[in-house]
Parts: sequence; structure tokens; C-alpha cells
Amino acid sequence: MKKQPKLILRESCVHDISKSWPVGRFVEMGAGTGHMTRIFLDRGFSGACHDLGEDSRQMLRDNLAYAGDRMAVVDELDGLPDASFDYLLAFEVLEHIEHDAEVLRSWVRHLKPGGRVLVSVPAHQRKFGRSDEIVGHVRRYEKAALQALLSDAGIGDIRIVNYGFPITELTRRFSNRLIRDDHSYEGLTPEQRSIRSAQAKPKTINRVLSLVSGNLFLPFRSVQRWFYRYDLGDGYVACGVKRSD
Repeated sequence: MKKQPKLILRESCVHDISKSWPVGRFVEMGAGTGHMTRIFLDRGFSGACHDLGEDSRQMLRDNLAYAGDRMAVVDELDGLPDASFDYLLAFEVLEHIEHDAEVLRSWVRHLKPGGRVLVSVPAHQRKFGRSDEIVGHVRRYEKAALQALLSDAGIGDIRIVNYGFPITELTRRFSNRLIRDDHSYEGLTPEQRSIRSAQAKPKTINRVLSLVSGNLFLPFRSVQRWFYRYDLGDGYVACGVKRSD
């Protein structure tokens, strides 16, 4: 299955931020199909991950089986020891959670003091549209709100990068038009929409992606770096360090 342009650009941004990080143990929340998990495993990292729903966790076990005992898929987060991981990862997860501050604080307790957090979220509430609704988003984030969310969870040395500009401004609008008449998600709870969005894209999106080469968007990985410090793009990637106080 082909990647959406935003995923290509998010992967690149995550790499830019974390490429110099020492190999260590991570815990990933809302790991979906394990796509981002594999990226870190292939760099030599190890750890544990979790997602909602038994089907999702079985998919993770199948997709990550190649890593053997370097990767554990856990059914309950309470089973993870506190202060035991070097990194906390959560990509496109917090925007699905009503009580995001409370949940983030519960995640951070699994991180060692001095450990690093790396998260991604969609940017700018004014851009909230049909593509957000059908996948169960509760919100999109403003930069100041994301900064405060991380700080209140005990994270310092925060850096927030805005990625995706200019191409995702176009692809988001196009996507919203494509799925404006998609009713396949109606009748699902927000949690069910979140789980489904991690496993499969709307059929209309898949049909368009099948006609477009992902290589078309690769040059925008370099272009977006010119705009990282400006608050223009479609998403944020944020990192920080767990305070010891």
C-alpha cells in the first residue's frame, strides 16, 4: 500500500530530529500497524509498543515478529515498569484522545528521568475538516498548546518543528474533497474510527494513491526543511526531555 504524502514528509521530519540519538529502548503508544516502530527497530532500537484493540495488537505482533525478543507488544500499559525506557514515541495519537494531558502524564511515568519524548500531531485547529472527522480526531493542535501540554507532563528542552509546507496544504484540501461523500465511518465510535484509520485508508484515497508515484513527493522532504521554523505546515513533530524534578 502506497504512503500518503504527509506520511512521507513526517517520516523525514522524525528522522531529521532523531537521527543523532543513541540507540536505546523505546515505548511506543498507539503503534498502529507498526510502521514507525519498524523504522526505529531497523536503526537498532528495541522496546515495547501498545495499541487499542485486540486485532490491532495481533497485527502488530505479526508485523513485528521479525524483531524477535527485541520488541514486545503489550496488552496493558499497567504492566510496563515505571522509569524504564529511554524514549517515548507517539505518532498521530494524542489528537484522538479527549483527555490528552492526563494520558500523556501517565505515559511519561514509563520514561527514565532524562529520557526523550518524540510525538507528532496534526497542526492548526482552523484546518480541522472531513479527513479529521472520519478518523476520530478530537482536535488539531496549536504550537503554544502543544508546548504547554508537554511542559505540564514534565517535559523540558522542548523543540517543536512544523513540517509539510507547502505540499500538504494542497494535499489536505484535495483529500477533504475526495472523501466529502464518504460515509463508511458513520456509526463507528471515535475509538473504532481511530483503530480503523491506523489499519486502512478510505477507498477513494487508496484509488488515487495507486495512480500516483510516491517518488513524486520525495523532493518535498528537502523543501519542507526550509520552513521547519515557520508555523505554516500541516503537522508538528515535537521532542523534549523528561525533567528529573
